[in-house]
Amino acid sequence: MFRSIAPFVVPIGMVSVSVLASLANAQISPNLPNPIAATNPLTTTLSIFRSNMQDKIMKSAEAMPESKYSYRPTKDVRSFAEILNHLADISYILCSNAKGEANPDTTNAADSKTQTIARLKGAFGYCDAVYSGFTDAHLNDRADFFGFKTNKMFILTQAGNHDALHYGNLVTYLRLNALEPSGGWF
Repeated sequence: MFRSIAPFVVPIGMVSVSVLASLANAQISPNLPNPIAATNPLTTTLSIFRSNMQDKIMKSAEAMPESKYSYRPTKDVRSFAEILNHLADISYILCSNAKGEANPDTTNAADSKTQTIARLKGAFGYCDAVYSGFTDAHLNDRADFFGFKTNKMFILTQAGNHDALHYGNLVTYLRLNALEPSGGWF
């Protein structure tokens, strides 16, 4: 039976896969950052990931109405504003650690949406400057991660990882409030 339909099934299958692949490829932006050709491809990769997370977090902060900044799904979790302030705190802590300097943030948690967004921008701007000062040669420099001896790459990776973790919280909070996150696939 297979031999009788194989001349038809195989070409149709190949055409189907080809069409699906071209459709999938058409959805990938030609402007997708490509760190391979960068002078410092590893540092650039870390920066691309973190920048992408920062953009999604900032869009989430903008999308949530100020009246919902105090929203928390249960009493046992942080509010939307508390997550954003936590992200700012940890960004300053991790990036100052990677840079080898004291945490420059002396502010308290922001109260309003405008203050919270400004605080996030300050933290993300500080981290951007730290990331831009690194080369791949610095990534294996020794570092201290809350008492754990590691390297700078570990800390920089944790900064992006932490942002991604809490971006997931923000998406959930937005959806629970009938708001659409503007995340995209990348």
